[in-house]
Amino acid sequence: MSREIKIGILTFLVLVTMIWGYTFLKGRNLLSASNELFTTYSDVTDLNVSSPVLVNGYKIGTVTKIKLNATDVKKMDVFYLIDSEYKIPKNAIANLKSLGFVDGKGIFLEFDKECSGVDCALDGDELKGGSIGLLGAMLGDSDITEYSTELTKSAKAIIGNIGKEGEPGAINETIRQMEAISKNLTAITATTNQLINASSTNLKRTIDNMASVSSALAKSNQKIEGLLANIDKITGDIAKSNLPVTIGKTNETLDASKVAISELKTTLESANTTMKDLSSVLNNVSKGNGSMAKLMNDKDLYINLEASTKNLNLLLQDLRLNPKRYAHFSVFGKKQKEFTLPQDDPAIKLEDK
Repeated sequence: MSREIKIGILTFLVLVTMIWGYTFLKGRNLLSASNELFTTYSDVTDLNVSSPVLVNGYKIGTVTKIKLNATDVKKMDVFYLIDSEYKIPKNAIANLKSLGFVDGKGIFLEFDKECSGVDCALDGDELKGGSIGLLGAMLGDSDITEYSTELTKSAKAIIGNIGKEGEPGAINETIRQMEAISKNLTAITATTNQLINASSTNLKRTIDNMASVSSALAKSNQKIEGLLANIDKITGDIAKSNLPVTIGKTNETLDASKVAISELKTTLESANTTMKDLSSVLNNVSKGNGSMAKLMNDKDLYINLEASTKNLNLLLQDLRLNPKRYAHFSVFGKKQKEFTLPQDDPAIKLEDK
Protein backbone atom coordinates (compact mmCIF):
# COMPACT_ATOMS: atom_id res chain seq x y z
CA MET A 1 0.00 0.00 0.00
CA SER A 2 1.42 3.29 -1.08
CA ARG A 3 2.06 6.22 1.25
CA GLU A 4 -0.59 8.34 -0.48
CA ILE A 5 -3.29 5.70 0.15
CA LYS A 6 -2.36 5.51 3.84
CA ILE A 7 -2.54 9.30 4.15
CA GLY A 8 -5.96 9.28 2.41
CA ILE A 9 -7.34 6.56 4.71
CA LEU A 10 -6.04 8.41 7.78
CA THR A 11 -7.58 11.64 6.57
CA PHE A 12 -10.93 9.91 6.01
CA LEU A 13 -10.89 8.39 9.47
CA VAL A 14 -10.08 11.78 11.02
CA LEU A 15 -12.92 13.40 9.11
CA VAL A 16 -15.37 10.68 10.17
CA THR A 17 -14.25 10.97 13.75
CA MET A 18 -14.64 14.77 13.69
CA ILE A 19 -18.11 14.53 12.15
CA TRP A 20 -19.19 11.91 14.65
CA GLY A 21 -17.76 13.93 17.54
CA TYR A 22 -19.50 17.10 16.36
CA THR A 23 -22.86 15.36 15.97
CA PHE A 24 -22.38 13.65 19.33
CA LEU A 25 -21.75 16.97 20.98
CA LYS A 26 -24.89 18.25 19.29
CA GLY A 27 -26.80 15.37 20.86
CA ARG A 28 -27.03 13.01 17.92
CA ASN A 29 -25.37 9.61 18.02
CA LEU A 30 -24.64 8.37 14.51
CA LEU A 31 -23.99 4.86 15.76
CA SER A 32 -27.51 4.36 17.12
CA ALA A 33 -30.95 4.95 15.63
CA SER A 34 -33.02 7.80 17.06
CA ASN A 35 -36.27 9.66 16.52
CA GLU A 36 -36.48 13.46 16.38
CA LEU A 37 -39.50 14.89 18.16
CA PHE A 38 -40.40 18.52 18.90
CA THR A 39 -42.50 20.48 21.36
CA THR A 40 -43.66 24.10 21.30
CA TYR A 41 -43.15 26.23 24.45
CA SER A 42 -44.01 29.82 25.27
CA ASP A 43 -40.91 30.26 27.47
CA VAL A 44 -37.64 28.32 27.18
CA THR A 45 -35.61 30.24 29.81
CA ASP A 46 -32.52 28.25 30.94
CA LEU A 47 -33.11 25.59 28.25
CA ASN A 48 -30.15 25.18 25.88
CA VAL A 49 -29.03 23.02 22.99
CA SER A 50 -27.66 19.74 24.42
CA SER A 51 -29.96 19.98 27.45
CA PRO A 52 -31.05 16.46 28.47
CA VAL A 53 -34.34 14.72 27.80
CA LEU A 54 -35.19 12.46 30.74
CA VAL A 55 -37.68 9.84 31.80
CA ASN A 56 -37.90 9.32 35.55
CA GLY A 57 -34.56 11.13 35.89
CA TYR A 58 -32.74 8.97 33.32
CA LYS A 59 -31.37 10.60 30.18
CA ILE A 60 -32.80 9.10 26.97
CA GLY A 61 -32.18 12.00 24.60
CA THR A 62 -30.77 15.45 23.95
CA VAL A 63 -32.08 18.80 22.75
CA THR A 64 -30.65 19.45 19.27
CA LYS A 65 -32.27 22.67 18.09
CA ILE A 66 -34.34 25.61 19.35
CA LYS A 67 -35.97 28.02 16.90
CA LEU A 68 -38.91 30.41 16.55
CA ASN A 69 -42.31 28.95 15.79
CA ALA A 70 -43.26 29.53 12.18
CA THR A 71 -46.81 30.73 12.96
CA ASP A 72 -46.34 32.48 16.34
CA VAL A 73 -43.11 34.33 17.07
CA LYS A 74 -43.98 34.44 20.79
CA LYS A 75 -43.43 30.68 20.99
CA MET A 76 -40.35 28.52 20.53
CA ASP A 77 -40.04 25.09 18.86
CA VAL A 78 -37.67 22.76 20.66
CA PHE A 79 -36.34 19.72 18.76
CA TYR A 80 -34.80 16.76 20.56
CA LEU A 81 -33.53 13.27 19.68
CA ILE A 82 -34.67 10.17 21.57
CA ASP A 83 -33.13 6.74 21.24
CA SER A 84 -35.45 4.57 19.13
CA GLU A 85 -35.27 1.74 21.63
CA TYR A 86 -37.56 3.78 23.96
CA LYS A 87 -41.20 3.59 22.95
CA ILE A 88 -42.69 7.01 23.67
CA PRO A 89 -46.47 7.29 23.29
CA LYS A 90 -47.97 10.16 21.33
CA ASN A 91 -49.87 11.40 24.39
CA ALA A 92 -46.70 11.80 26.45
CA ILE A 93 -46.22 15.20 28.10
CA ALA A 94 -42.85 16.95 27.62
CA ASN A 95 -42.50 19.11 30.74
CA LEU A 96 -39.81 21.74 31.15
CA LYS A 97 -38.39 21.25 34.62
CA SER A 98 -35.51 22.85 36.49
CA LEU A 99 -32.42 20.69 37.01
CA GLY A 100 -31.23 22.82 39.93
CA PHE A 101 -29.92 26.29 40.67
CA VAL A 102 -26.95 25.93 38.29
CA ASP A 103 -27.74 23.26 35.67
CA GLY A 104 -30.60 25.06 33.94
CA LYS A 105 -33.62 23.13 32.66
CA GLY A 106 -34.30 19.83 30.97
CA ILE A 107 -37.24 18.09 29.27
CA PHE A 108 -38.97 15.47 31.40
CA LEU A 109 -41.19 13.06 29.48
CA GLU A 110 -44.16 11.79 31.48
CA PHE A 111 -46.49 8.99 30.36
CA ASP A 112 -48.35 6.07 31.94
CA LYS A 113 -46.89 3.14 29.92
CA GLU A 114 -44.86 2.33 26.85
CA CYS A 115 -46.67 2.37 23.55
CA SER A 116 -47.07 -0.30 20.92
CA GLY A 117 -47.79 0.03 17.23
CA VAL A 118 -49.57 3.12 15.98
CA ASP A 119 -49.69 4.74 19.47
CA CYS A 120 -45.93 5.39 19.43
CA ALA A 121 -44.50 8.75 18.49
CA LEU A 122 -42.57 8.60 15.23
CA ASP A 123 -39.77 10.72 13.85
CA GLY A 124 -41.02 14.30 13.32
CA ASP A 125 -44.08 14.02 15.63
CA GLU A 126 -44.99 16.77 18.13
CA LEU A 127 -45.51 16.11 21.82
CA LYS A 128 -47.63 18.27 24.07
CA GLY A 129 -45.54 20.55 26.29
CA GLY A 130 -45.79 21.77 29.87
CA SER A 131 -43.71 23.59 32.47
CA ILE A 132 -42.93 22.86 36.10
CA GLY A 133 -41.31 25.50 38.31
CA LEU A 134 -38.38 25.12 40.69
CA LEU A 135 -40.61 24.44 43.69
CA GLY A 136 -42.59 21.85 41.79
CA ALA A 137 -39.38 20.22 40.58
CA MET A 138 -38.05 19.99 44.14
CA LEU A 139 -41.26 18.86 45.88
CA GLY A 140 -43.42 17.37 43.21
CA ASP A 141 -46.83 18.48 42.00
CA SER A 142 -48.70 16.39 44.54
CA ASP A 143 -46.77 17.82 47.49
CA ILE A 144 -46.93 21.50 46.60
CA THR A 145 -50.48 21.95 47.86
CA GLU A 146 -49.77 20.04 51.06
CA TYR A 147 -46.58 21.97 51.74
CA SER A 148 -48.21 25.30 50.93
CA THR A 149 -51.14 24.49 53.24
CA GLU A 150 -48.85 23.54 56.09
CA LEU A 151 -46.65 26.55 55.44
CA THR A 152 -49.70 28.84 55.50
CA LYS A 153 -50.91 27.34 58.78
CA SER A 154 -47.45 27.66 60.36
CA ALA A 155 -47.10 31.24 59.13
CA LYS A 156 -50.51 32.15 60.55
CA ALA A 157 -49.65 30.55 63.89
CA ILE A 158 -46.30 32.33 64.05
CA ILE A 159 -47.78 35.68 63.06
CA GLY A 160 -50.68 35.24 65.49
CA ASN A 161 -48.33 34.55 68.42
CA ILE A 162 -45.83 37.31 67.65
CA GLY A 163 -45.62 39.73 70.52
CA LYS A 164 -47.85 37.79 72.91
CA GLU A 165 -46.97 37.97 76.58
CA GLY A 166 -44.78 35.05 77.61
CA GLU A 167 -43.54 34.27 74.09
CA PRO A 168 -39.72 34.02 74.12
CA GLY A 169 -37.35 35.52 71.62
CA ALA A 170 -35.95 38.92 70.70
CA ILE A 171 -38.59 39.48 68.00
CA ASN A 172 -41.47 38.97 70.44
CA GLU A 173 -39.81 41.26 72.97
CA THR A 174 -39.28 43.86 70.26
CA ILE A 175 -42.93 43.64 69.21
CA ARG A 176 -44.05 44.06 72.84
CA GLN A 177 -41.76 47.07 73.23
CA MET A 178 -43.13 48.55 70.00
CA GLU A 179 -46.67 48.02 71.26
CA ALA A 180 -45.81 49.83 74.51
CA ILE A 181 -44.17 52.63 72.52
CA SER A 182 -47.26 52.85 70.32
CA LYS A 183 -49.49 53.19 73.40
CA ASN A 184 -47.20 55.86 74.83
CA LEU A 185 -47.24 57.73 71.52
CA THR A 186 -51.03 57.55 71.50
CA ALA A 187 -51.17 58.97 75.03
CA ILE A 188 -48.64 61.68 74.14
CA THR A 189 -50.62 62.56 71.03
CA ALA A 190 -53.81 62.85 73.05
CA THR A 191 -52.08 65.03 75.65
CA THR A 192 -50.58 67.16 72.91
CA ASN A 193 -53.98 67.64 71.33
CA GLN A 194 -55.39 68.72 74.68
CA LEU A 195 -52.54 71.16 75.20
CA ILE A 196 -52.96 72.53 71.69
CA ASN A 197 -56.70 72.96 72.20
CA ALA A 198 -56.14 74.62 75.57
CA SER A 199 -53.38 76.87 74.24
CA SER A 200 -54.99 77.70 70.91
CA THR A 201 -56.01 81.17 72.10
CA ASN A 202 -52.58 81.96 73.50
CA LEU A 203 -51.00 80.52 70.38
CA LYS A 204 -53.14 82.76 68.21
CA ARG A 205 -52.14 85.76 70.30
CA THR A 206 -48.50 84.77 70.02
CA ILE A 207 -48.82 84.48 66.25
CA ASP A 208 -50.54 87.88 66.13
CA ASN A 209 -47.73 89.36 68.25
CA MET A 210 -45.14 87.81 65.97
CA ALA A 211 -46.95 89.29 62.98
CA SER A 212 -46.96 92.67 64.73
CA VAL A 213 -43.25 92.36 65.50
CA SER A 214 -42.56 91.41 61.88
CA SER A 215 -44.55 94.41 60.71
CA ALA A 216 -42.62 96.69 63.07
CA LEU A 217 -39.35 95.24 61.82
CA ALA A 218 -40.46 95.84 58.25
CA LYS A 219 -41.29 99.45 59.11
CA SER A 220 -37.93 99.85 60.86
CA ASN A 221 -36.06 98.35 57.94
CA GLN A 222 -34.88 101.76 56.75
CA LYS A 223 -33.56 102.65 60.20
CA ILE A 224 -31.82 99.30 60.47
CA GLU A 225 -30.22 99.86 57.06
CA GLY A 226 -29.05 103.31 58.19
CA LEU A 227 -27.65 101.83 61.39
CA LEU A 228 -25.81 99.16 59.43
CA ALA A 229 -24.47 101.85 57.08
CA ASN A 230 -23.19 103.83 60.08
CA ILE A 231 -21.59 100.70 61.54
CA ASP A 232 -19.99 100.03 58.16
CA LYS A 233 -18.67 103.60 58.05
CA ILE A 234 -17.30 103.36 61.59
CA THR A 235 -15.64 100.07 60.71
CA GLY A 236 -14.11 101.69 57.64
CA ASP A 237 -12.86 104.65 59.68
CA ILE A 238 -11.32 102.30 62.20
CA ALA A 239 -9.67 100.39 59.38
CA LYS A 240 -8.28 103.63 57.91
CA SER A 241 -7.05 104.97 61.26
CA ASN A 242 -3.54 104.33 62.52
CA LEU A 243 -4.71 101.74 64.98
CA PRO A 244 -1.22 100.62 66.20
CA VAL A 245 -0.28 104.21 67.18
CA THR A 246 -3.63 104.68 68.93
CA ILE A 247 -3.18 101.40 70.76
CA GLY A 248 0.37 102.41 71.75
CA LYS A 249 -0.83 105.73 73.17
CA THR A 250 -3.63 103.93 74.93
CA ASN A 251 -1.11 101.53 76.45
CA GLU A 252 1.04 104.47 77.59
CA THR A 253 -2.04 106.11 79.15
CA LEU A 254 -2.90 102.86 80.87
CA ASP A 255 0.67 102.56 82.20
CA ALA A 256 0.54 106.14 83.52
CA SER A 257 -2.85 105.38 85.04
CA LYS A 258 -1.36 102.32 86.72
CA VAL A 259 1.45 104.47 88.21
CA ALA A 260 -1.05 107.12 89.39
CA ILE A 261 -3.26 104.41 90.86
CA SER A 262 -0.22 102.95 92.65
CA GLU A 263 0.72 106.40 94.07
CA LEU A 264 -2.91 107.01 95.03
CA LYS A 265 -2.92 103.63 96.75
CA THR A 266 0.21 104.63 98.71
CA THR A 267 -1.37 108.00 99.64
CA LEU A 268 -4.55 106.27 100.74
CA GLU A 269 -2.54 103.86 102.84
CA SER A 270 -0.70 106.82 104.50
CA ALA A 271 -4.00 108.62 105.03
CA ASN A 272 -5.43 105.46 106.49
CA THR A 273 -2.48 105.23 108.92
CA THR A 274 -2.92 108.93 109.85
CA MET A 275 -6.63 108.46 110.38
CA LYS A 276 -5.91 105.46 112.60
CA ASP A 277 -3.47 107.60 114.67
CA LEU A 278 -5.96 110.48 114.82
CA SER A 279 -8.67 108.03 115.83
CA SER A 280 -6.38 106.72 118.58
CA VAL A 281 -5.70 110.30 119.84
CA LEU A 282 -9.39 111.19 119.77
CA ASN A 283 -10.16 107.94 121.56
CA ASN A 284 -7.68 108.83 124.32
CA VAL A 285 -9.10 112.32 124.50
CA SER A 286 -12.60 110.89 124.77
CA LYS A 287 -11.45 108.60 127.59
CA GLY A 288 -9.76 111.50 129.45
CA ASN A 289 -6.18 110.37 128.96
CA GLY A 290 -3.44 113.01 128.50
CA SER A 291 -3.16 116.80 128.82
CA MET A 292 -5.40 117.51 125.85
CA ALA A 293 -8.16 115.48 127.44
CA LYS A 294 -7.76 117.34 130.71
CA LEU A 295 -7.82 120.70 128.91
CA MET A 296 -10.98 119.70 127.11
CA ASN A 297 -12.76 117.98 129.99
CA ASP A 298 -11.59 119.96 133.19
CA LYS A 299 -13.97 122.94 133.53
CA ASP A 300 -12.10 124.53 136.45
CA LEU A 301 -8.85 124.49 134.52
CA TYR A 302 -10.65 126.17 131.64
CA ILE A 303 -12.04 128.88 133.93
CA ASN A 304 -8.63 129.48 135.53
CA LEU A 305 -6.96 129.65 132.13
CA GLU A 306 -9.60 132.08 130.92
CA ALA A 307 -9.12 134.26 134.02
CA SER A 308 -5.30 134.15 133.73
CA THR A 309 -5.53 135.09 130.08
CA LYS A 310 -7.82 137.97 130.93
CA ASN A 311 -5.51 139.26 133.69
CA LEU A 312 -2.43 138.86 131.50
CA ASN A 313 -4.18 140.82 128.79
CA LEU A 314 -5.01 143.59 131.26
CA LEU A 315 -1.43 143.65 132.55
CA LEU A 316 0.07 143.91 129.11
CA GLN A 317 -2.43 146.57 128.15
CA ASP A 318 -1.67 148.62 131.25
CA LEU A 319 2.08 148.17 130.75
CA ARG A 320 1.75 149.49 127.24
CA LEU A 321 -0.31 152.49 128.28
CA ASN A 322 1.43 153.32 131.56
CA PRO A 323 5.02 152.19 131.39
CA LYS A 324 6.07 154.72 134.02
CA ARG A 325 3.84 153.02 136.46
CA TYR A 326 6.10 150.03 136.52
CA ALA A 327 9.56 151.48 135.83
CA HIS A 328 11.00 154.99 136.67
CA PHE A 329 14.42 156.24 135.80
CA SER A 330 15.71 159.67 137.00
CA VAL A 331 19.18 160.96 136.37
CA PHE A 332 18.82 163.95 138.65
CA GLY A 333 16.84 162.28 141.49
CA LYS A 334 13.64 163.92 140.52
CA LYS A 335 10.57 162.64 142.38
CA GLN A 336 8.11 160.61 140.40
CA LYS A 337 4.71 162.05 139.78
CA GLU A 338 1.76 160.50 141.37
CA PHE A 339 -0.07 158.06 139.06
CA THR A 340 -3.36 159.27 137.71
CA LEU A 341 -5.81 156.75 136.36
CA PRO A 342 -6.66 157.64 132.77
CA GLN A 343 -10.23 158.05 131.76
CA ASP A 344 -10.10 155.55 128.93
CA ASP A 345 -8.29 152.82 130.87
CA PRO A 346 -9.02 149.55 129.01
CA ALA A 347 -8.84 147.62 132.25
CA ILE A 348 -11.92 149.47 133.46
CA LYS A 349 -13.74 148.69 130.24
CA LEU A 350 -12.82 145.07 130.47
CA GLU A 351 -13.96 144.88 134.10
CA ASP A 352 -17.24 146.52 133.13
CA LYS A 353 -17.76 143.98 130.57
